[in-house]
Amino acid sequence: MAASPKAPNPDRIKRAVPVVLLAASLLAVTVSTRSLAGLPERVGLTLFGFFQKGFSAVGDFVADTVASIAELRRLREDYDELAAKLERYTNLERGAAELRQENLRLKEQLGFAERLAYERVPARIVAKDPENLYATFVIDKGVAEGVRKNMPVLAFQDGVEGLVGRVLEVGRGSSVVVPLYDASSYVAARLATSRHEGLLTGQGKADDALVMKYVKKRAKDEAQFGDMVVTTGFESVYPPDIAIGRVKKLRVLDYQTSVEIEVEPILDFSRIEYVFVVRPIPPEAPVDPAAPAAVSAQGGTR
Repeated sequence: MAASPKAPNPDRIKRAVPVVLLAASLLAVTVSTRSLAGLPERVGLTLFGFFQKGFSAVGDFVADTVASIAELRRLREDYDELAAKLERYTNLERGAAELRQENLRLKEQLGFAERLAYERVPARIVAKDPENLYATFVIDKGVAEGVRKNMPVLAFQDGVEGLVGRVLEVGRGSSVVVPLYDASSYVAARLATSRHEGLLTGQGKADDALVMKYVKKRAKDEAQFGDMVVTTGFESVYPPDIAIGRVKKLRVLDYQTSVEIEVEPILDFSRIEYVFVVRPIPPEAPVDPAAPAAVSAQGGTR
């Protein structure tokens, strides 16, 4: 005889009904409010917002970096401009100091300067060596105009009077001038500011710097770029304080007791067309103030 199926337990059914009803209620509420429908969108928006903040932070960093680089470049340009202005102002101040010292020296030596009179003979350059084998040129004045051997030659250029060289040979109507840059030319020179002295010579070419040798070694602490170099006037050839050039570079050798100074000529020799030969004016014979009185007295007695 087959066994009959087991009948469901009424108590279990009663306990399960509330659970089923609660789950159905929650499902109905969820579907009715669509709380599950926007879940992927919210997750996507959250992730997008995170990456957006990251990209924004990176973009701000890059922008700030570029701005900083541009600011540094602008500051560098401002620094270079201010440094150039400072150098110009320093040169102006140095030039003003040189002028003040020169005025003081001129006032102190006014009486001596009045007794040393010079006459300038204008001349024109009429010939140059085309092969530049010899650093000389020819001017159109000679013995007839009072030009003599070893007389100094000057030139005006851009409002500045500078030393060109000296007369080497003299003819009746022309003369040969050897310029400063000739290797055989020597000029006693000094620094206008510190007054350190040396012997200046050329290197054979107009484009090369002049060299001032035998300058005391302590001048390296006082000489500065742009200082004026002038003649000393010690020898009888060149008058004192004629401009030659400006300090370009100092060469200091440990085994030497002196320094060498490269001097940039104040004149551009390639553009010189007219020069002035400087010759001293002989002093007039002194007049005895008692002579007229003596003559008058003699005339009165006659």
